[in-house]
Amino acid sequence: MKIAYLLLATLLITTVAWADGLPLRDGRYPGAVLVFDLTEAQKSVIDRYRTCQLKNFKTMNVYTPYVFALTPSQSNVLKAKKGFSPKYFEIYETVRGFNDAGHHWNLVLRFSENQIEIPLDLVVTDKEARAQHDEQWWNPHNPCFAKLGSPVGWARLFVPTRL
Repeated sequence: MKIAYLLLATLLITTVAWADGLPLRDGRYPGAVLVFDLTEAQKSVIDRYRTCQLKNFKTMNVYTPYVFALTPSQSNVLKAKKGFSPKYFEIYETVRGFNDAGHHWNLVLRFSENQIEIPLDLVVTDKEARAQHDEQWWNPHNPCFAKLGSPVGWARLFVPTRL
């Protein structure tokens, strides 16, 4: 009986260790999601994120990864479903096998070249996102996305409040 308990404990510990990433099935989120077609502009943002932010991860990991914005119509659909729509999202290209462990809020999962999905249970308000963003101490002035650092953009929403 002791061996059975030991095996069960080992199985539980290793299962918890594997559970760091998103619970994806074939690159798709298993819970409730909204699916949108990508615009060419959104594809460009994702490509820029991959070629600037991720390619230079060792020097760029101090900057916010929250750089993706929905179109006004996409935002309205999300607002109708959740009651609000955050200004910015982080991109995971699950189509390329990305499933990084870490923070999980306001995510856009690119599961195909032309479509994204947003896991509804991971969407939080801008106020909640700011608190979580502050925990990471990311610099909101991402040089890959200079426009986000404008006075009316990202920096206004996400200026670290702890000093």
